[in-house]
Amino acid sequence: MRHLLRLLILSCFLSLASAQTYVELILDASGSMWNKLSDGEYRIVAAKDVLSNFVSSLPADPNLNVGLRVYGSRIAALDTGACEDSDLFVPISGIARDNLLATVRDTQATGATPIAYSLQLAGQDFPAEGKKVIILVTDGEESCGGDVRATIEALKAQGIEFELKIIGFDLDDRAIKSFEGLGTFENAKSAQDLASALGRAVEVEKTANYSVTVKVSRDGAPATDGVKVAFADAVSGESYSFTGSEPGTLTADLPAGAYTATLEDAFSDKPLTFAGLSVNPDSENTFSFELANEVEVSLIVSPTEPVTGSKVTVSFEKAPGGQRDFITIVPVDAPDQLYLSYAYANVASGEVELQIPGEVTALEARYLLDLPEGGTRVIGRSEPFTPVQAAATLSVPEEVAAGTEFEISWTGPNNDRDYITVVPADAAEGTYQQYHYTKDGNPMSFTAPIEPGQYEVRYQSDGTTGLIARQSFTVIGSEITLSVPTEVEAGKAFEITWTGPDGDRDYITVVPADAADQSYKQYFYTRDGSPMTFTAPIEPGQYELRYQSDRESGVFARKGFTVIGTEINLQAPESVMANSLFDVTWSGPDGDRDYITIVPADASEGVYKSYKYTRDGSPLTLQAGIEAGSYEIRYQSDRESGVFARIPITVTAMQITLEAPAEVAIGERFSVSWTGPAGSNDYVTMVAASESAGVYGEYHYVREGSPLGFVAPDSPGQYELRYQADGDGVFYSIPITVK
Repeated sequence: MRHLLRLLILSCFLSLASAQTYVELILDASGSMWNKLSDGEYRIVAAKDVLSNFVSSLPADPNLNVGLRVYGSRIAALDTGACEDSDLFVPISGIARDNLLATVRDTQATGATPIAYSLQLAGQDFPAEGKKVIILVTDGEESCGGDVRATIEALKAQGIEFELKIIGFDLDDRAIKSFEGLGTFENAKSAQDLASALGRAVEVEKTANYSVTVKVSRDGAPATDGVKVAFADAVSGESYSFTGSEPGTLTADLPAGAYTATLEDAFSDKPLTFAGLSVNPDSENTFSFELANEVEVSLIVSPTEPVTGSKVTVSFEKAPGGQRDFITIVPVDAPDQLYLSYAYANVASGEVELQIPGEVTALEARYLLDLPEGGTRVIGRSEPFTPVQAAATLSVPEEVAAGTEFEISWTGPNNDRDYITVVPADAAEGTYQQYHYTKDGNPMSFTAPIEPGQYEVRYQSDGTTGLIARQSFTVIGSEITLSVPTEVEAGKAFEITWTGPDGDRDYITVVPADAADQSYKQYFYTRDGSPMTFTAPIEPGQYELRYQSDRESGVFARKGFTVIGTEINLQAPESVMANSLFDVTWSGPDGDRDYITIVPADASEGVYKSYKYTRDGSPLTLQAGIEAGSYEIRYQSDRESGVFARIPITVTAMQITLEAPAEVAIGERFSVSWTGPAGSNDYVTMVAASESAGVYGEYHYVREGSPLGFVAPDSPGQYELRYQADGDGVFYSIPITVK
């Protein structure tokens, strides 16, 4: 099973070595990765084994660059920030094999599935040049409301060209459909399928075998007898036996990959196993193992009969205290290399808190020693314990009016990640919509869905327990009415009235009649009361008043009406001097956010420069641009897009004069006469002739009139009188000498 998964990954890389190629792996670490495959293996465990094997197998190729981004590994699915939980743990620069292996090993599955957000960030992870490949390994569809298709199109619109290869891991039909047409796609149903898909996606040529040396010792000396060594491929399970001709040293030729070593010792009750060993082109591939256990850590779990999915405390003593030693809880019959929820134990004694699986099965706590040569060894186990099945009850009214508030009472384990949600009765297990954590209290207040029908209240967990209890109820219809005038004049205020459930996030909006459901433009929440005052769109046509909610999708009531045109007139001079002030006379709808602006004639719709809102009256004073040319006066609105009226206007070049004495004495008072556009921020200043444009000394705004009074500087030299404007540079200047 795992062998096929590795091949699927490796196949993405074949023939990439001829030029610089940059590959970003995006790994799904969402909470659903704790679900089991059909053969009973956890998805996250299978994925880690496959990726570790794949990373070990990568050739040491200077033209190949591999990075790793993981989403869902830090923040629980329902916590704030879960939909931004995406991190580039390994940059796309060369093959940082040790970093890649450590990241895969340390990843915990806990969060949401922000695929679109991760792809958006991935577009920024690549260098500008070179071939770019994104390989997404996911066990579900987007869960954060992102639009994967739109994100991919946006990246390509920005000129970020890449190949997208999607490897689904045990996806259902709906998730498969969500990826249709997005790059290449394969769906792996097992670990071996996943390995095969990853191999095909990455297209790495098969590498040669490597000589692997194992050194075994007992009590610090080379072991002379009683030991048999084998390495098993972490994905395919294929076993390789070691042989040796000298004490304590055994060798074998192995393909690159991730392995678990098994040492059968005549002096031990059970074989020793060491997981997570990497054979690769960058390593000496020498591993040393000590046969005798120098320490045995004592572990005690409390309580001894916890509820499934809850947390337990594991106390430990006599531990080595290595910084990367850790404690985990797993089924007693699980192999030593398996670990689920874990915590580091970097002291000799202490306690950690761990979450147990959501199934009734015999469990044990294990202490895993981090080995210097890579891999782990179990050096302590607790007494076995078996959790009891979590139970819960829910009390909900049989019928609830749509959109109204109602109470739910509950009993249950109240584990840290337990929550109660309301969903359609036919929703898949694990689905959630409106929800509250059980730690928020009892009873809880919910708002009924607006759409009548059969629903369920569910007690579930976003940890490992899943669905614990469910109770059905019926949502009966609530009458919704909307009253709006049959015709409304464009841009004018009008009043609407409504009746309805007035749910917590219900709102009323005005949109074009053909707008997609759930579209919104101008809107008010129903909590703002009835009646409501809207401003009609400027564009005439058919519109709808809609009752919607941002708690759920759909249009729950709609009423059509017509917006009739309002004539818009604009009057302004045919031409004005650049940067000058001029008046615009207008008539029109005078909507709440309507404005008039002057822009270059070729400016896109919605662009604005100098502008005034129509609420400021008529005429309005605008300021021409500083560049001569063809311009337009436009009637626009920041309530909606478009230009609703326009007239041309020509902006002529500035005509500026400055008159002043050619020479003045230090500290002498003198006058400067001027003519010019007299823009609102125009001023005349006196500065040293060597100063750059925009620098100012003593200055006076031209709105003070002409002439302007100046005082000569205290230092003799060559100066300039400059006519300029804030931020726009020097428009005109004349020299003046100070003696």
